[in-house]
Amino acid sequence: MGVYIFTPEDLLRYEVITQDCLNVLKEALKRREDILVVGGTKAGKTKLVEAMTFLIPEDWKIAVVTAYNEFKPFKDNIFVINTEFDGRSVDVRTEEVIEKINSINPDYVIIDTLHTVSVPRILERLVDKYGFIITSLVLSRNLWDEIKHWLKIDDEMLEKFEIIVELYRDIKTGHRKVNAIYKIKGKELERLC
Repeated sequence: MGVYIFTPEDLLRYEVITQDCLNVLKEALKRREDILVVGGTKAGKTKLVEAMTFLIPEDWKIAVVTAYNEFKPFKDNIFVINTEFDGRSVDVRTEEVIEKINSINPDYVIIDTLHTVSVPRILERLVDKYGFIITSLVLSRNLWDEIKHWLKIDDEMLEKFEIIVELYRDIKTGHRKVNAIYKIKGKELERLC
């Protein structure tokens, strides 16, 4: 049995996102803006990112950094870079991932794992070269500090991103949804939807 990949239409159907918020994401992706998708555990970060790939033009290449084959290459323009703990150091794995990203030369890089590579090093080397979509855990409403903590990046690097998509999961019902989308303006967040 296969795993179902959510589409943007599914997100609307199950009220994960509003049409206004979906339009904001479509426009941000067309402009190759750097996007952070954040939320608590089981908030639906990976499912949202999977659906977002359908909003990226088919002729654009997408490199996906994931661990333990958690993200599947379900479209022809997705190139998965799988990384896992395998006895090599994080530094060695990170350098290998950077080389693979550069060899793919993607329009977007999705990083859907944090623990097996150095995200700060990848960003330092490549954020000005490619568009990025990165998932991050956040456990409080202080998004700015939470993102810096979990990604291990500083204010300057965080300010290079344009959009934060905040997800929420209702623990009573299990319903997941986009709670808000913010535009990053310096250290301020402007709510777009």
